Amino acid sequence: MLIKKTKSLCPVCNTVIDAEIVEEDGGVWIRRSCHEHGSFHDLYWSDVEMYRRFEKYENIGSGVDNPQREGSQETCPAQCGLCSNHKSATLLANIDLTNRCNLNCDFCFANARACGYVYEPTFDQVIDMLKLLRAEKPVPAPAVQFSGGEPTMRDDLPEIIRKAKELGFPQVQVASNGIKLAKDIDYVQKLKDAGLSTVYLHFDGVTRDTGIPIQTSQ
Repeated sequence: MLIKKTKSLCPVCNTVIDAEIVEEDGGVWIRRSCHEHGSFHDLYWSDVEMYRRFEKYENIGSGVDNPQREGSQETCPAQCGLCSNHKSATLLANIDLTNRCNLNCDFCFANARACGYVYEPTFDQVIDMLKLLRAEKPVPAPAVQFSGGEPTMRDDLPEIIRKAKELGFPQVQVASNGIKLAKDIDYVQKLKDAGLSTVYLHFDGVTRDTGIPIQTSQ
């Protein structure tokens, strides 16, 4: 059963294409077809009742008053950050501080270290990102999460957190594997004193059979 029509992307070439959100077998699926790469049928929500429950709270906003660029079908998704097509503002911004990591997990959601080179914006570049987020109108971004890779690999993480608080972020988070935090309580206190609000830890399972990370030295 058709729920609604929308726009999506071809997972091969990223072309913007028409899509349908449909109910099938108790779940919600997204169907779309690319002229060059064929049709795709992917699970969108595994529970249609939960989907409909969340749909009741949908609220289409008006976006930001100062988008970074004007949006069009031609610019999406290659250019964004945020464009005028967006109907919501930034609630929680993720900033990847590095793709370095002190683990080598095959289930890494960020696929860290796979590109073969180090990605690591400078301190000033990170601060520029933070200023951009806080300059959004009419509501500045209220929360930022520093992730990676493993953000604790950066020596200047406390200074970055402190600057985020100085710029007015009520909520400052770090997404970490927790290794350095578990080994150095003084470092944890240093991050807290700098203004860290939340540590976002990954959880892989309740047994070692779920997946055993391989620790590496950096």
